[in-house]
Amino acid sequence: MFGTGEKFDLTHAVYCREGSAFFLIENWYSHKLQLSSYKPGAWMDSNAFLFSLLTSDGQRELDYSYHGDPGSITLTTMKGQVEIIFTYDEYARVISHDGLSLSLQADKYKPQSPLNPAGACHGACTLPDGTTEVTYGTYGKLRFRPLKGKVELSWGFDARGTMNSLVIRMLPDADGELDFAIHEAMIEFGELPESYPDPAALRQDGFDRYESFVNRVYLPPAKGYETLYKYATHTSWARRTKPGAGGIYEHPMMLMHYEYLGEAFAWQQSYHAMSMLNDPEEAWRMICVLFDHQNPVTGQLPGNVGFLNRNAGIQPPIQGFALDWLIDKCGDSFLTEEECERMYPKFAKWAEFWVTQRSAGRGDDVTMIDNPNDSGWDDATIFKDGFPTINPDLMAFMIDLLEMTGRLAEGCGKKKEAASYKARSQQLLQTLLDEFWDGNKFVTLHNGKPVDSLSIASYQPILLGKRLPQKIIDRIAEQLTEEGNFLTNIGLASESLHSTDVNYGTSTFVHGRVVAPVQLFMCAGLNLAGKKKEAAMIARRFCNVSQEKGCILGFPPLTDKYAATGKPIYIAPGPVASDGWPWSGWNSCNCLTLMTCIIPEGEE
Repeated sequence: MFGTGEKFDLTHAVYCREGSAFFLIENWYSHKLQLSSYKPGAWMDSNAFLFSLLTSDGQRELDYSYHGDPGSITLTTMKGQVEIIFTYDEYARVISHDGLSLSLQADKYKPQSPLNPAGACHGACTLPDGTTEVTYGTYGKLRFRPLKGKVELSWGFDARGTMNSLVIRMLPDADGELDFAIHEAMIEFGELPESYPDPAALRQDGFDRYESFVNRVYLPPAKGYETLYKYATHTSWARRTKPGAGGIYEHPMMLMHYEYLGEAFAWQQSYHAMSMLNDPEEAWRMICVLFDHQNPVTGQLPGNVGFLNRNAGIQPPIQGFALDWLIDKCGDSFLTEEECERMYPKFAKWAEFWVTQRSAGRGDDVTMIDNPNDSGWDDATIFKDGFPTINPDLMAFMIDLLEMTGRLAEGCGKKKEAASYKARSQQLLQTLLDEFWDGNKFVTLHNGKPVDSLSIASYQPILLGKRLPQKIIDRIAEQLTEEGNFLTNIGLASESLHSTDVNYGTSTFVHGRVVAPVQLFMCAGLNLAGKKKEAAMIARRFCNVSQEKGCILGFPPLTDKYAATGKPIYIAPGPVASDGWPWSGWNSCNCLTLMTCIIPEGEE
């Protein structure tokens, strides 16, 4: 799937698998593979828990190529191979039969970085049981257990006594056999296993878990997207966390990245749910999983959940929309009375959090925000006049959330509560239509005045589908399918190409780039509104570019000149740039929804 000279290497993707904290990435500068763990939540550029992989025949370092699949990744040199198997448990196996050694050298990602590559290491030593432990403080620990071979350590210190170099060499035995288990932990190790499964069984476990998960939860892709389907399903599966393992994940969640944002982001759990239409129970579980971490007093859900901590910020209340989508596509048989009883109070607390803590002070359910993250439109031009703002995009989510809270209340016999929430949803919808639709788009208000913006966020209420009047549905569809406005040859731009306030640069998100979540919202909304052919057409464009370039969050729609100003576009080179963002679960789940549901439904 990933390899040297193959369609995709590991310069923008990572090698990882379900349940394992380890990951490998190819360094953009040295082209060596580098090993780390997502658990500390470190960004690659400043990761002090990073090790370059070096192979040797005992006489000299050997260059290698690599190939990785769901079972293992193999490093191939002119003298033989080294295989690395990540497991569902908290260890990896390293195996070679060719007299080769594998060394982990403490390193940094950017050569020009002032980061001390071994500065976070608190110590390394061989223990009486023959294992070698390397301690990195808050980054965790590694334990090297030789099954065949031995460990050799070397290190250096600067004038102040701080470690500035570290190499852990895993050397073969006298017969040329190398077999190691590398365990990882964030705090302390428990007892190590008495024995280990055969490598062939570990390798097969990766394939079996991947294939079982894909066949269980996803529908097949539209014809022509078999390659994208393979990479998107693997990307999602490989970011599925293991519950427990010393962390706070109570149930499997989906990470965004391993190497940058190595956490389970709030609304992305529902994005993943929307792609799992072959298993509505699992999809419902994914909608609910964030509520494991709900504040029992305020009802707030965290913005993201890491291995050991929860973020105090929030992300938009997408759960109602995701549930609405799931019911539309799969029916509601998964909403048993027991499930409704379990989740109604949690949905209700989440809804009330928004209408109290983010109240616009009007005496109704209209919300107001002073942070763009609350809406998900981080750097969109709807915020160019400042804060606070009242956002139609957020109101659409709230309309769905209130309605679906009522649906859960109804499902567990709470008729009065159900009627109340559904009435509030209808009233908020009417407010949205009466006060925020200007005849062409939904407008964001700042201090009561419309913000002059050409952001596609103005059309996000299309996710309400047929709840909107037909004339509004038609007008939105007309604008979203107009070539050269928002529609480009790779999908919908987040800011109109007619805008003079647009930027496709390195640090931008929804300031003009074609990004995966925009395609999901607009295409799903058009689909629900009956504009299935239009939704499929847009979805194909984004799936085409993702199949060509990978499961990357977004792409610049133009690369030479900005359409409205004629100014040149600078596409920064390097591993993280406007055309080189890393692969992410945010793209993969969106593409899966597009290619397994929206495209097929639009072309029936």
